[in-house]
Amino acid sequence: MRFHCKIYHSDTNYVLMNQEFDNLTDLAKSLGLTYNQVADISSKKKRKKDYRCFKYFPTIEINKIYNNNNTRGTDENGKTETNSKS
Repeated sequence: MRFHCKIYHSDTNYVLMNQEFDNLTDLAKSLGLTYNQVADISSKKKRKKDYRCFKYFPTIEINKIYNNNNTRGTDENGKTETNSKS
């Protein structure tokens, strides 16, 4: 499963990274973080102490890239749709 990573500063919209990766392991290596840290960021789970809340920490968005052939996605109305292979 592929992932898109965008890292930017919210105040200035200065983009530090805007790149696609084949998996979270490759993304973690590129960022110099552990797989678990990258998985936590991509899951968008709330933490008791969130290290992403510091004033100068950049915004990190990690999103799955859905294949049109065999994975689930959402349509323009936000409803989940299933695409199957033909």
